[in-house]
Amino acid sequence: MFLAPCLPQTNQLSQLMTPDNDWLYKNKDHGMMAASASLGLIQLWNVEEGLAQIDKFLYSSEDYVKAGAALAVGILSSGVRNDADPTLALLDEHIRGDSHVMKCASCTGLGIAYAGSAREDVMELLLPLVEQENSGPTTMLEVSLAGLALGMIYVGKCDDDVGGSIVQRLMEATDEELNHSHAKFFCLGLGLLFLGRMEKAEAMLEAIRTIEHKISK
Repeated sequence: MFLAPCLPQTNQLSQLMTPDNDWLYKNKDHGMMAASASLGLIQLWNVEEGLAQIDKFLYSSEDYVKAGAALAVGILSSGVRNDADPTLALLDEHIRGDSHVMKCASCTGLGIAYAGSAREDVMELLLPLVEQENSGPTTMLEVSLAGLALGMIYVGKCDDDVGGSIVQRLMEATDEELNHSHAKFFCLGLGLLFLGRMEKAEAMLEAIRTIEHKISK
């Protein structure tokens, strides 16, 4: 019910949010991202018209505006099943691309769009991010958000491939990576995977207990 106010007067609001609107660029970085992402709520579930409105922002010269548009695509498509699958088509290239901020936003967008769907093709797109061997703060942010997205997509499904990949990456992570502020979201992804199914989580919990870091507690 709290989403209902997002739906009315979409035309008036959308006219204010065009890629060349000065108001958008009065914000900085995450402010720009939030502003363009809000278009997903304004156009919630209005896939055909909404995607046409949001697509323009994906070609902005500002990475944070583009990242907000990627989030908007996921928000707009939340719970909507479309044979053409435009959400995956739009975000796929950014998951595979080189832009860190676009990867992070696209992971989150996919998690929102396909929550509970257990889509194997989306899992196959996100798992390489979880399993990447690079280290460092930016990598851990990508890993954590990809893991969280997988937890949302496979919530309560106890999927062995997803769970095994998350646990393995946690066991291989350095202390610096596990100290990262977003590492907790990686653990949340694992928790969502076994939501309401604790009896299926014992093997994963035993593996987590072998990690010599406070994150395993």
